[in-house]
Formats: sequence, structure tokens, C-alpha cells
Amino acid sequence: MKAEGYQNMHDSILKRARRLACTAVVASAIGAVAVPAMAEVKIGLLVGFTGDMGPWASALNNAAILAVEEINAAGGILGEQVTLIPEDNASTVAGAVRGGQKLASVDKVSVIIGPESDPMVSLLQFAKDNQLPIITTSAGTEALDQAGGTGTFVYRTNASDTFLGVVHAKLILDELGAKEVAVVVENLEGTQSGAKTFMRNFEKFGGKITKVVTLTPGQTTYLNELRDLAGADPKVVFLSASQSTGVTFAKQAFQRGYEWQWWVPPDLQSDDYVKAAGTDVVKGTLSAVGGSATDSDAWARFSEAYEKRFGEKPVSGYYQAETYDAFIVAALAMEAAGKTDGKSIDDNLVKVATPEGTKVISFADGVKALKAGEDIDYEGASGTINFNEYGNVAVPVAQLLEIDESGAWVVKKIVDSSAFPAN
Repeated sequence: MKAEGYQNMHDSILKRARRLACTAVVASAIGAVAVPAMAEVKIGLLVGFTGDMGPWASALNNAAILAVEEINAAGGILGEQVTLIPEDNASTVAGAVRGGQKLASVDKVSVIIGPESDPMVSLLQFAKDNQLPIITTSAGTEALDQAGGTGTFVYRTNASDTFLGVVHAKLILDELGAKEVAVVVENLEGTQSGAKTFMRNFEKFGGKITKVVTLTPGQTTYLNELRDLAGADPKVVFLSASQSTGVTFAKQAFQRGYEWQWWVPPDLQSDDYVKAAGTDVVKGTLSAVGGSATDSDAWARFSEAYEKRFGEKPVSGYYQAETYDAFIVAALAMEAAGKTDGKSIDDNLVKVATPEGTKVISFADGVKALKAGEDIDYEGASGTINFNEYGNVAVPVAQLLEIDESGAWVVKKIVDSSAFPAN
């Protein structure tokens, strides 16, 4: 199985996304209907269409479009059609603050979905102050481990770095057989979080961290850091960096003849990373990602619909299903509340995805059950959306990935992560 790559989103693509993203009339491959512009519920998609997270944005936007089209085809939320408002946060904190303020004050959305680690952390107080739910679908930072939940207006549908730290540590030890690892970490919130949780778990499971090298963001050369790392004579290097810094560091290591086994977290799991660095530089790089249980009915349904709509299969663990699920669970929360304001969504997000309810795997089925007076348990394409007290979810499986000789990310092994020990 190959992980499809995603193109950087430039201004022209963003404009196209806005046209596609369900304005007054949703042009849907599944039969959405035209409605008056005044009868609408607005949902914001705030992600890095540009910047380091750009390679992921097109797929997330597609997942959002699919979710909105399905919601509208089923009659909309409380009889009102949904308008998707995509907003570029430029993969930065400043962009997230600007975009969040615009979505809240100008567009007046009911909920914001999508922000990555650094952008999401910058919006925690904003969400509460504005009583505007924000659901991240890709932020791994452990800063969210106890930051969200009902009353905070903050939720997460993807795996935490806390969980991924266990996954990376277990797979390096069990699958790679490496007992010693050197760590290179860029000085950013998201990259530091991933590195810290990995190191903590690797040592807890019996491994040894032989060297830690910190990278300053935005440098054009890391020769001093490379020499420092080489002095430790590592066999395996865990590189936790943004795409631009990761590319620079890996290329300069290759140019100087260092032959290390690279292991990277999800931030570098994109075809753009391979293209920018060069296949010869990064082939053989390994990684791991939390993913969907691809044998579930919910995943099968989502995957078939996504492929039919966009002509390509979604990739488990690449945040498409997590984004789709965030839209569906938010819409079901509004249906359960009978209102579309942020406070009502926050009060009902946990309620529509609890194990005690009737299991549903689509918005249409959820609405039908709610109208029948039933409590519901939304089972998502990304897995169970059973938010804990802090607004986080568990992830059912882990995938071991590798960059092959052609430069493609391929799945080497799928592991049942439910058997992994708690962090």
C-alpha cells in the first residue's frame, strides 16, 4: 500500500477550494441541493494551506468537502445547509490567530476544525473566551493531553504524541531491534513534543538515548550540529523537525557521507519531504503513524466515498479520516442539541460519541437515530471517537512506514496498538 502525496496549496488552489467548499449552493457528486444563502451553518477549516504543513492541506480539504457534501445531501444540520469556510493559517501561530479571529468575527462559524500543533496551542484561550469549539485533526503535541474536554471548547480526533511516543519506541525496539538512538530535535512546540514523548518511552522500555542535538529553526546550515551528532557515532537517528529544517539537515548529512538509519515522526511523512530532499538522501527512512482500523465498516464506507469523489484512495493515518470525523461529530452534536451555537456543540460532542448509544457510522444514520429518540455512538472512519475527559481519542492501530527505492512511502507492517502499554 502506498501513501499518496499531497501538493502544496498555493493561492490559486486555495481559491479553488473556497469555490468547491460549499458556498450558497453545494455542487455535490452525491446530490446536495441548492438552498437560499441565508439558511446555512458555517464551519471553518483552519489549516496550513501554505508553509510547512502545506503538503497535507489538500487531502484535509478534500475530507472536509466530502463530509459537508454528505451532511447537505442528508438534509443539512437542523434543516440548514452547511457552508465550509477554508482559511489558511500559513502553518504559523500568527496565521492561526489571524485566521481564528476572522472565522469567529467575520465569518461567524459555529466550529473551527483542523489546526496543527503550534497553531492549536495558540488558540486554546481563544476557544474558551469565544465559546467557539476548535477540533484539531492533526495536532500531536502533548500540550493538549490535559487541555481539552467539555467546558474548554477544545478537542482532538488524532493521536497524541504521548501515544505516538509509545508507538515509535516500541517499533524501534521490537521491529528494528535498535537499543540505542540519537535524537535531533528542532526547537518548536510540535517537534519538541514528539521528541520528548519518544525519548521518555524509549528509555522506559529499556532503550538508551545516546545524544540529543537541538536545531534552531530557519538556519541555512547545520554543520556544527552535524559534527556534534557524528561524534556520538549513532546507528539510528530520530529526526523530529519541520519539513524545511528536516530537508536541510538530511541533505547536509548525506553530502558529508553520514550513513545513519533515519526515523522520523509524522511531520515529515509526506511526498514533498522526499521530493525536496531527494530519494537518494532519504530512501530507507522509517516512521510510524497511528491509523484507522481499515477492516471496519466505517473506514470502508469513508474510503469508498472518498475515492469515488476525488479519484484516489484516502490513506489511513494521514489525517483525512480524522478531519472527516471531526466534521461529522460536530454536525451530530448540533443535531443533538437542536442548536448550532458553540456552547451547544461543546455540551454535546462527547454525548454523540459515547459507547452506551446506538452505533452509527454516518451523519444520516445518526440523525435518524436521534430523531427516533435514541442516544448515539458515532464510530468514525478514523476509529472510535470516544472523547475522554480531556477531549482526546484513542487510536486502534499503528503502521510502520518506509521510503522505498522509488521514493514512495510504503506500509511495511500494521500493528495492533491496543496491546501497547500505557504511556
